[in-house]
Amino acid sequence: MTYFPQTASGAIAQYPAQRTRQWRWISNQVESGEMIMLPDSPASSISWKLQYQDLTAAEMANITTLFQTSQGQYGAFLFVDPMANLLAWSEDYTQPNWQAGQLKVTVGAVDPMGTTRAATVVNPAAAEQMLAQTINLPGNYVACFSVWARSDAATSFALLRDGTRSNPGLTPTWTRYQISGGGTTGAAQSGFSIAVPAGESIQIFGPQVEAQPAAASYKQTTTGAGIYSETYFATDELQVTATAPGVFTVEIDLTSRVGA
Repeated sequence: MTYFPQTASGAIAQYPAQRTRQWRWISNQVESGEMIMLPDSPASSISWKLQYQDLTAAEMANITTLFQTSQGQYGAFLFVDPMANLLAWSEDYTQPNWQAGQLKVTVGAVDPMGTTRAATVVNPAAAEQMLAQTINLPGNYVACFSVWARSDAATSFALLRDGTRSNPGLTPTWTRYQISGGGTTGAAQSGFSIAVPAGESIQIFGPQVEAQPAAASYKQTTTGAGIYSETYFATDELQVTATAPGVFTVEIDLTSRVGA
């Protein structure tokens, strides 16, 4: 799989970064004067304007290699929205994106934002159970998986990305926990899981996955978005400036097709 590279820090973009969403509609005016309009979903796109400063020679080489492999505007590659929560349905665990095993998940508890969108997760089984979601994030990407969690009883839970695991202890106070790093090298997908010990009950809120090493502000999601497998360079030229020996700046325009 060909995908846009992260910097050495694990970031996809440097700020400011610009994202523009474009929709297209087809309109037809009939003889009566009535206007009929329908969305042209395949023509929908997102434009990205990215600016990078102080890139190392290795970081610049990764971008240049992708540009050459893509033959400028010709070839598609995967791009991950640097501003998105990559999990689908971050507050609706009944959706098929989530796998819950034998866990009993009930939404409606008071959350750290002061609303009632937190979920109580009970594990009635005799073994650990997981609330999990698999997304099309390459295993080579650095990502941060975070969630708020608490428990009235002294217990622990686990956050997992593929085979990497963190086992924090829980308190009655809402705390945001996170696990950061790469996944399975060479894998086309990544799995993210919240593990609940046998017989335990915890509360969670706001699970989030971001393609960066640390958690940003929480973004509620519905249908999955943020991973665009059909992205192109918007021009056939890559304007690179050497600002010092082995130090580079570059501006990159990309276009992602998002229509069905």
